[in-house]
Amino acid sequence: MGWWTDRIRAWFGRGDDDIAPDGFGQSLADDLRFLHRFRQCRRRVIRWRTPTADEHAAIDADLVLGRFGDDTIALAEVDGRRWIVRERVWHGWPDPPEFAFFAVEPDGTIWVGADFDRWPAVWARP
Repeated sequence: MGWWTDRIRAWFGRGDDDIAPDGFGQSLADDLRFLHRFRQCRRRVIRWRTPTADEHAAIDADLVLGRFGDDTIALAEVDGRRWIVRERVWHGWPDPPEFAFFAVEPDGTIWVGADFDRWPAVWARP
């Protein structure tokens, strides 16, 4: 799918330099990939834990993750990735959903990011 994304950008005369430096720069292909991955994540049985003070501070200070949500409420280590759930104080229509979910690779790359309102039944809250 990445090959098609590159071809479409080239056809429209857009390169990687045209992506906004907001820290995310997602394409439609990325959105679809994240949606598919998040659906898989919601099906996994996960026992979440409460973040330590240091972990909480590091996530709040992160330039990308810190912008999504107001408080880190849950962490888990799954398949070598750090899974993070952040909660928003203001949520519901017209505001964004209550929770922001991220799965982050060890090198800091965001493997999946998604918003959701209902906590999956197979996830054990911390």
